[in-house]
Amino acid sequence: MDAPRRMTPPVTGPAQTAVVALPAEPASVSVARHWTTDLLTRWGVSADDLDTALLVISELAANTVRYGHAEMTIRLLQQTGWLYLCVTDSGDPSAAHRLVIPQELAEHGRGLAIVEALVETIEVTREPEGWRVGAVLRLAVAGTPAAQSAADVA
Repeated sequence: MDAPRRMTPPVTGPAQTAVVALPAEPASVSVARHWTTDLLTRWGVSADDLDTALLVISELAANTVRYGHAEMTIRLLQQTGWLYLCVTDSGDPSAAHRLVIPQELAEHGRGLAIVEALVETIEVTREPEGWRVGAVLRLAVAGTPAAQSAADVA
């Protein structure tokens, strides 16, 4: 039997964390993307990893808007070589209307499968007031500020 995969990144150096709370509204998906872009750029995350992280955040935030509660909290944690991305929804349940459409015709419903293909691990947890979805992305070594400085010297 395979060993269970860790949900949180291993502690292997200094961590950087950031949290933002947003209303679970369609406009917040764009806000979440811009916030993530600005933050990960300051943290020195590589362009490829940034693109992947943006896709993950977009999918998780869009799911919260479509199926979640009134508010969403986005939490990012970067440690050497790892990025933990988490979206939690909370508040009163939204009145999201869910249509039943045959899977072969559905335009939606593939987001978590896409996220799962891009990250090391993904975990969906029922919270007392909503849901928490966390994903761990392995970062390219060249995306860390120390590695970038070393590459510039070489």
